[in-house]
Amino acid sequence: MKNVLGISASVVRVLIGMLFLFSAVSKFITVDIFEIYVYSFGLFSLNVCFYISRLIISAELIIGAALISHRNPRLTIVSTILFLVCFIVFLAYAQMVGRTDSCHCFGELMPFNPVQSILKNAVLLLLLVYVAKFTPAKWYPKWWLVVLVYLTTTAVLVYYMSSSFHYIDLLALVMMFVMMIVGILASLKFYNRWYVTAVLLLAPIVTTFILTPPDSWFYKSDTEVFDKELFLSQIKGEETQNDNAVVDSVAVEQEDVDRLADIGLDSGRHIVAFLSPSCSVCRLAADKISTIARRSCPDTSQIVYVFPKVANEESYEKFYSNTHTMRFNEKRIDKELFVRITRGAFPLILLVDNGEIQTTYSYRNIEEGRIVDFLLPDKE
Repeated sequence: MKNVLGISASVVRVLIGMLFLFSAVSKFITVDIFEIYVYSFGLFSLNVCFYISRLIISAELIIGAALISHRNPRLTIVSTILFLVCFIVFLAYAQMVGRTDSCHCFGELMPFNPVQSILKNAVLLLLLVYVAKFTPAKWYPKWWLVVLVYLTTTAVLVYYMSSSFHYIDLLALVMMFVMMIVGILASLKFYNRWYVTAVLLLAPIVTTFILTPPDSWFYKSDTEVFDKELFLSQIKGEETQNDNAVVDSVAVEQEDVDRLADIGLDSGRHIVAFLSPSCSVCRLAADKISTIARRSCPDTSQIVYVFPKVANEESYEKFYSNTHTMRFNEKRIDKELFVRITRGAFPLILLVDNGEIQTTYSYRNIEEGRIVDFLLPDKE
């Protein structure tokens, strides 16, 4: 009977480790969305959230690898329990403040709301108590079993990526390969050497930051290429020498497009975001802008979303429902004009001060501090 309990506890421990790996890589695949979710609570700045989100992913990878390889069993179990308790407290807070949207426990692969995630974590806590009590202290999985566990986890990830996203994230496969190497090292005879422990701890952190570096590391503002002359002429209601068929007159009559000159961008400070309703990166940019505005901008009339006019009106509603972004002033301009101003590269975010462009952004180079200072000049 004791052997049966020991074997079952070891199996449960490995399964929990696989779940942590799945959870970590699921967040890793859509880390841009996860970091915005962390940022949306208003507890930390955007730059800090870049690091927090990646450190959470790294912690889950470390816990998963340690559980599978049975490394430092007591420390691993205690750390895992504390990790789960912290997240239960956080999720309870999210539920109390009305955040019933997905908590991104499994990224975008398997949406869980806070209540569902709390129940999941509670079950894991009970299983960990069972694991702590009955797992044999001196049993370690063979290297081939570790390989089989990681390949099985990878196969499950591939299945969910294919069914949810209809594509395979190659960086996720690279991450799983690195973790499999770490797992093999931890299962060999020299598992108790200090350098194996160092690899187990550092490899997930280093790999996460190399494969998905924070946006603040490489992306700078004012690097976007767009038709500045055309944009300025449009907000002033003027025509430039090269303004040949900028707006299709048939489209204006049939589609009732808006004019940039009607927004009043030549007076006051404005954030003008050129977004396409079908663009996934535009949705992420809208999430960032909306979260910054919700936290720091009492006057949202300064923010304008500019969309291309499309025949399917439902695409605009889907844009808002998919992003949960705030509804700012919205303009829908002629498609040809939209493409000519952005030169086909969007999202394009412009900080406009009395008709003059101060700063330009795309998505990854959006600077929270600079935008807040721009919207609230008294803070400068």
